[in-house]
Amino acid sequence: MIGLVHVGGGQNGEPVKLPHDASPFDRGVVEGGLTPGERDWFRRQRRERAQSSVCRYADVTELTDQHRIPVDLTRWAQLGEHLPVPPGAGPVPVSRRDVTEVARHCRENRVWLPLLAASFAWGWGRRGFGPTRLTWILHGNTRWPAPPPGEVERRLAHAVDVLDHESAWSAYRYLAEEDKVCGLGPAFFTKFLYFAGRAGDRRPGALILDDRLAGRMRGFWLRRADETYAAQGKSPHRLWRGSVWSPYRYHVYLAFLGRAAVQLAEDGEQWTPELVELLLFRSDPDATGAELSFS
Repeated sequence: MIGLVHVGGGQNGEPVKLPHDASPFDRGVVEGGLTPGERDWFRRQRRERAQSSVCRYADVTELTDQHRIPVDLTRWAQLGEHLPVPPGAGPVPVSRRDVTEVARHCRENRVWLPLLAASFAWGWGRRGFGPTRLTWILHGNTRWPAPPPGEVERRLAHAVDVLDHESAWSAYRYLAEEDKVCGLGPAFFTKFLYFAGRAGDRRPGALILDDRLAGRMRGFWLRRADETYAAQGKSPHRLWRGSVWSPYRYHVYLAFLGRAAVQLAEDGEQWTPELVELLLFRSDPDATGAELSFS
């Protein structure tokens, strides 16, 4: 059983703080917190998940552990030694707990390629391009040269070291800017960092950020675009566009989800930033017809 992640997502449990140079718009959104309608939406999504056939318990860790994604293991046969379940025919549900167990073994053995493969397979699910993409990352293709032997492993290990001893956003900066792994973008290296951190003891932990979650963030910023603090800010479409986000933007993302978890826990219920992320990944607040604005 994975230990309970601290509510705020920060070191020793405090919320992740905004960057010191946060823009007025970003600061206003994060420090202003969730609207009453947004809080109601999150609590409703949590209840629905707790009542589902897979997640019969309201425990915050169990709710996240049991998030399963069907993975077509037949497509990953050549990488089967790194997967959290034995290769077989057809889609097999792989949970966050399964991938976290791979991360634990990686920590014990100080070898990180198995977690890259497992988090990659979990992230791609049934989609077919994942094995090809990972093969390119490990062995190169016509667009980028093959990395030297052991180089990808070295960079992954260093990223985990930065995560453990500095911060999630520093580890993000390392893989995004300082020592990129060709072909490995934020949507997937944040999954790797998330599971690596989940199997460790230090906080803040990393959180997954991909196109879908960036779109959810865009919605929160858009709902506040008429606030005074947003007057001189960039358009939310620009702030959260694309598939590569700056380390600063990732830091803001962690602060927002940490602040949301703290706010949702004010009534005594346990919340974690990773549960906030999971609920946003599974459902779009703007698509539910809920009243989410300040009015």
